[in-house]
Amino acid sequence: MNKRSILMVTLVMSLMFMGGCTVSSPVELIQPPKLLDSQLKKDDISSIAKQLLPDKSKLVAISKISTGNPVISVDVDNDKKDEIIAFFDLPESFEKGFVVIKEKNGKWNKIYEYKSEGSKIVNSEFLVINGKKALLFGNLISTHAGVAYNLFTFDNDNIRKVNLGTWNKMEVLKTSLETDKKEFVFAGWKLYAPDNTYVIDLIRFDGEKVTYAKDLYKEYFKNVVKYYKGIIKENSLDVSQWYFLADSQVKANMYNDALISIQKGIDVNNDKNKTFDAFSDTEFYLLKAQSLNGLKKYDESKTVSEESAVKQINKLGKNTKVKDDKNDFNYMNDEKVLADIYLETAKSYYNLKQVDKGMQYYQKYLEIIKTLEKKGYFKDSIVNDNVEQLQKIK
Repeated sequence: MNKRSILMVTLVMSLMFMGGCTVSSPVELIQPPKLLDSQLKKDDISSIAKQLLPDKSKLVAISKISTGNPVISVDVDNDKKDEIIAFFDLPESFEKGFVVIKEKNGKWNKIYEYKSEGSKIVNSEFLVINGKKALLFGNLISTHAGVAYNLFTFDNDNIRKVNLGTWNKMEVLKTSLETDKKEFVFAGWKLYAPDNTYVIDLIRFDGEKVTYAKDLYKEYFKNVVKYYKGIIKENSLDVSQWYFLADSQVKANMYNDALISIQKGIDVNNDKNKTFDAFSDTEFYLLKAQSLNGLKKYDESKTVSEESAVKQINKLGKNTKVKDDKNDFNYMNDEKVLADIYLETAKSYYNLKQVDKGMQYYQKYLEIIKTLEKKGYFKDSIVNDNVEQLQKIK
């Protein structure tokens, strides 16, 4: 080997040593550079996001999203690589939404898009449910109409939307980060009337289905009772306020207090100067039956229920004009009241060990609920199961 060859071999070996004793193959050298998650800077993700937004849309203004961040990077599917979530505005159609952008083989692609009517994104929070990330997305429709809430769960490239309803106020009570139970629970407040009355319920999502969190009623509705006591004046003639106070007391197991509020509500309902009279005496008597059952006064409860059922049947019978209109909400609502009366009567008879009688009333309850389901009465309900199961009332 001549001196020139020896020199070339020495130079190559030196370069190999300095590079960690490895030599890249031609194929490796021509691969596109990979962008590490740590390199995803704000300017980078904004630039990527803008290229993949829907037509005629733009990134939502900082003032129109509660977090102040129209673009974020987060590992939504636990693959140890950040995805890009970009929140956008469609001014022409008064819509706001978001896109999910994922990198694969060095290329960014939009894998999901969602949009809905709204003036401001008031919630864009990530939760963990059953070990998986979920995006809680709230789009403000208006101050009166409230916020439309949806939960988006991520499983690899599969994204599922869960409707959580439209509420004027959402209070998160539990997430799987705060409890051993792997669930998400919130209290939803829906404005009922200008007198500051609300329809309130507790909703649970366990990663699979949405249900009512009735096991949490007792403690939570104690605070609701305080709310209504704070707004009701001593001699108030507001029927709705008395009704919702009594309803909250029943749900808080404050049955004796509820009976006082119920009687006050009935008295006010028969006063010529009453206001916000959206509830009938029969609906107050239904609350009374529930309170008496709660106090284990089953005989008294069934008497109240059976008398109320007769009155409600007569009311429905007289309302022949709208009986044939399956889309008439008021008529269907009266049917639902009758169904609830039958359910409460069934509870009384079961607790009195009169099972056959209890079953008769429970079947009447089921018949009405099934009819209402066919009519579409529950079409806007976020809970699919509208039937209270027999084993839960015995």
